[in-house]
Amino acid sequence: MKKTIPVLIFILFNFSISAQVEFTSEISKDAVMINEPFKVEYKINKNFDDFNLKGNENFEVISGPSTSFQQSINMTNGKTEKTISVTYTYFLKAKTAGKQTVPKAGIKIHGKYYYSDAKDIIVIDAEYHNSKENDIKDIEGTSKL
Repeated sequence: MKKTIPVLIFILFNFSISAQVEFTSEISKDAVMINEPFKVEYKINKNFDDFNLKGNENFEVISGPSTSFQQSINMTNGKTEKTISVTYTYFLKAKTAGKQTVPKAGIKIHGKYYYSDAKDIIVIDAEYHNSKENDIKDIEGTSKL
């Protein structure tokens, strides 16, 4: 009995490490003009029960979600490893200028809620755009587009 306890602890420890939920978000640009579309991807590495995008009055959903699912199984030296990746893609546009936080998404796995990481984007008002020179005035925190 004493030998099985360390083995069980080792198995549970390995299971808990491999069972960690990774829920991230990526944005296609770090700065946009008001009403300029940009892409947001929410990536999850586990099967989940529910997905929802948190509402935000500063952004409008143009399209989405578009969903992709990938699964792979790798067997090495008798050890089987299963990898899952689910991606939700949205196209959004910002309604107001300034530093904005892209809406978070939430998922539910076995009754527990997880949320994507926060991403900030700089939204530039059209008055900063000089259409004759096709250049944008430098605004703190942004690079020239």
